[in-house]
Amino acid sequence: MQFEVTLERKFAKNDAEEVEFQVNVDEEDCVEMVGDNEITINEMKKVAVEYAIGRFFKQGYVMDVGDRLSVISIDY
Repeated sequence: MQFEVTLERKFAKNDAEEVEFQVNVDEEDCVEMVGDNEITINEMKKVAVEYAIGRFFKQGYVMDVGDRLSVISIDY
């Protein structure tokens, strides 16, 4: 399933920028998180956010003291 995750990076200087990521999550990605329980859309959203944050840093974004990263939306 494809998710569009929007992150907001807030700088210590009160500026902000939004960054969107398209990530793919399937049930196999969620097995470790849920164990023997049923996989729900909420678990898939959590994995999508994890993947988006990982891509955020892999693309060279750097955080400074006082910066914050927030999840603005998760659409599928």
